[in-house]
Amino acid sequence: MPVARPSATALATSAPPPPVGNEAADSRRHRDPGRRTPVIWLGLDALDFELVDRLAAEGRMPNWKRLESEGYTARLKSYAPILSPILWTTLATGVGPDIHGVLDFQQVDPKTGDKVPISGNSRKLPAIWNVASASGLTVGVVGWWATHPAEEVNGFFVTDHASPILFEGLPKQGVAYPAALAGGIEQVAARDGAVTSEELAGFVATPVAEIAAARASAGGLPNDLVLLSRAIAATRVQSRIGLELYDRYLPDLMMLYLEGTDVVGHLYASEIPPRMSCVSDEDFARHHGTVDAYYALVDGVLGQWMRRAEEDGATLIVNSDHGFKWGNDRSCERGSLNPETAGFWHRLEGVFAAWGARVQKSSRRGQATVFDVEPTVAALLGLPVDRHSSGVPVRSAFPGLTAPRRADLAASIPVRRLAAEPTSPKESSEYAQKLRALGYLSGGESERATPSGADRPGLTEVAWNNLGVYLSTLGGAENLRGAERAYEKSLAMWPRYPSALFNFAVLHRIRGDDRAAIDGLFRSLEAGQPDPERAILDWALYYNATSKSARELEVLERGAGKYPESEAIQRALGMRLFQGRNCPRADATLARFETTTRNPQTLNALALVKACLGRKEEAIAFFRRSLDLDPNQTTVARSLGVLEGESRARRREPQGTSPSPR
Repeated sequence: MPVARPSATALATSAPPPPVGNEAADSRRHRDPGRRTPVIWLGLDALDFELVDRLAAEGRMPNWKRLESEGYTARLKSYAPILSPILWTTLATGVGPDIHGVLDFQQVDPKTGDKVPISGNSRKLPAIWNVASASGLTVGVVGWWATHPAEEVNGFFVTDHASPILFEGLPKQGVAYPAALAGGIEQVAARDGAVTSEELAGFVATPVAEIAAARASAGGLPNDLVLLSRAIAATRVQSRIGLELYDRYLPDLMMLYLEGTDVVGHLYASEIPPRMSCVSDEDFARHHGTVDAYYALVDGVLGQWMRRAEEDGATLIVNSDHGFKWGNDRSCERGSLNPETAGFWHRLEGVFAAWGARVQKSSRRGQATVFDVEPTVAALLGLPVDRHSSGVPVRSAFPGLTAPRRADLAASIPVRRLAAEPTSPKESSEYAQKLRALGYLSGGESERATPSGADRPGLTEVAWNNLGVYLSTLGGAENLRGAERAYEKSLAMWPRYPSALFNFAVLHRIRGDDRAAIDGLFRSLEAGQPDPERAILDWALYYNATSKSARELEVLERGAGKYPESEAIQRALGMRLFQGRNCPRADATLARFETTTRNPQTLNALALVKACLGRKEEAIAFFRRSLDLDPNQTTVARSLGVLEGESRARRREPQGTSPSPR
């Protein structure tokens, strides 16, 4: 049965509500007992166990600690490419991007060819909210990725365009269903989305006046304080919308997505304790507590949803799409806001948690995948899943849960969307600038593609590349052929697209076509593939591990010729030549670094080569220089001792005699 529609001012209150994360115990109405057990589904982008486990142990996330101790948790395996629109659409549909069709942060307008923000129009399958609505359940959706314009559901629907992180300034027509909600949503955004400099001072150790000045001079997203304020604003706005609409509708399925957990990671993961060598004392002093403060806000939001689950007899599901690097795997060489390296900070393993009604408590952390979450929710609500679904319910959290039936959902479940105002070229350009500021675009992508004239948006060159990556990871001859076609389409749109060239080279390597693979690697480097030194060394290591020494040597020789000043590549080539007993050539390769290097590995390589050539006094000198830089090299110290012993023995021998053979 359709639910009653709220008025246009349903979300606008005359008096400001309590801050998100704090509310009075008697401030809401409850779900009537005896109705079906509802599901509350909270999506937190990039949530990672390493961080939340630490914060819970330190008492900074008491609600998360309670959820873990009373519920069930599992490590959630994701897939590549680790990109939010792709993964959150998988979580909502239960299928991969080759089926659901969302493959990038942008899509191609089929009429103009312009690159525009990704929308729900790219999704080829009904999502679980469509299935639930068609089955007579009431639903509420707030902020889920790639959902604009709003879809007609048996309840309420607020799209991702309500978030101020990426979509501030974009047209709001079609932002909500029922459309009468739009006015109230704008009022909530204006009220809860206004983050003052005084409030920001609670997140960064910086004087208020300095914060205000930095924000005033920013003029856009590149300033980290602007990004932080928008992450806080989005968390408050979307949480407020979700909480107030949930309390009004009390839906059978409630879905809320928050992006700030990922944004704050990209901003400040490098500046939490322990301090990384590349972080200045000043930046560390300012920001070492920022992540903790933001996650305290998130924990408050979690507590509000736990309260609703408890009072309404609901099952609470919390999950991320992937994890984030918060520990020793952080890197000074790979910036978290650099478009070429931002993805490095994502971990393939995310978080799944369940708490409340029907959940089997467990102190052991289980295993699940991003494909299992939608079938779990579907099974809890008695809904079918698509025939292409590969996931299974998380039965360790819900013993006895029956697997949902499979159906051709695309043919049987309607998806109706509201009309939306087209995004102008200026608005699309501003959106792309925000994506670049967050490391989601490199800046070399084209602004326009050939219009297809089709009913559905087209794929960008980035989307085709992403499809190729996904199909390659699946393996199998058919998927690899599909990946090849995807890379070809990507390169037809951008012939010098470094990532597509590199990934195509990897595909050739998977197939065993090493000639095409190595040529493709160097074409990608010429086109601008980032971190060429690491790429060459990784490929050499791959061929070493697969016992293809000739290919390893070829990669290193070509790399050394292309990057003659790269000490790491020259050192790797020198060691490969040394291992092949070509010590004269190894010596010539490393000679340029003899007087300048301060790298113990290079000094050790030089020592080995000199010893191979019989120049043991030179070898001793290089080993000594290495140990001066790093005394904790047991093997080097032992080798030095052997050489020094041999040197002393030679000096004691009478002249004119030869040492005894060993």
